Amino acid sequence: MNDEADSTRALLVVHATLPSAYVLTLRGRADLTTSEALEGDFARATESGLPLIVDLGALTFGNEELLGLLIGARRTCGVTLVGPLSPSFRQRLDTVGVTAWFTVRPTLTAALTTGRSSSADSSGSPFGGQEH
Repeated sequence: MNDEADSTRALLVVHATLPSAYVLTLRGRADLTTSEALEGDFARATESGLPLIVDLGALTFGNEELLGLLIGARRTCGVTLVGPLSPSFRQRLDTVGVTAWFTVRPTLTAALTTGRSSSADSSGSPFGGQEH
């Protein structure tokens, strides 16, 4: 496993390359001050060609730029989210009407063992069979 963290910004992003997925773990605030660097993080992740798992369990705030990156990555390589999602980010997903586009798993282990990531051609509950 290849782990790398960038601790110089308000948002800590940890990259991990696993045999079956590329994992981005986001801790802190994704806002205008982190948008440009976050674009680079997502570009690196999607260029791997692996399904993408994005752990948002420690995200305290996620702006519209993050949502746009998630939607773009979903189209490219598929995305599974790891929660729990913050109430404000869940509301952002709901407001934009894309909640059902993403599968949300409670742990990284669950995300890794449940198969395919959410993509434009898959469907199902975003909460693994549990409505919230």
